[in-house]
Amino acid sequence: MEYKICAVEQKGKNRNILEKKLISFRGKFVHKLSEQGRLSLPSDFKQALRNRGVNRLVAVRYPDCLRIWPEDEWEKKEQAFEDLNLDDERISGYLRYLYTNLMNIEVDRQGRLVLAEEWRKELDLKEQVCIIGMGNLFELWNPEKHQWKSQELAQQFSSNRDYVVEILGRKKQDEQN
Repeated sequence: MEYKICAVEQKGKNRNILEKKLISFRGKFVHKLSEQGRLSLPSDFKQALRNRGVNRLVAVRYPDCLRIWPEDEWEKKEQAFEDLNLDDERISGYLRYLYTNLMNIEVDRQGRLVLAEEWRKELDLKEQVCIIGMGNLFELWNPEKHQWKSQELAQQFSSNRDYVVEILGRKKQDEQN
């Protein structure tokens, strides 16, 4: 979480307080998609983008959904990619897929974005879109496909949770060494 220091006047004395700024994307929302592909983001998402000072997003079409990062988060991913060995076919194949299926998207002043018609057709995004906040990114899903995927994930929750705990434990151990 990012914090900002601001001055507050209280009984004639100045004191500093910490004010939390929303910068994460959290929750599940179903929003209407216009015929032109315009989608209004949830109000907390709009606020998070404003607090980040970002109005450009980087969207990648995955097989089931669109994954969307604020430009500042995507730049962190790109910096990590620089350390990868592009002579490794799996790495270059992964990056090739990402960059072939990537698009920059501008968010207007009202917090709306326009999805490319090609992607709307490929992902079967019609009148409504399921928006899933995932911390530093969010996903756009066809609501029916997301419902099916949610049922599958519910069945896998325990094993997925254990896997995440294991990965986080390894990461913490690596940081201590």
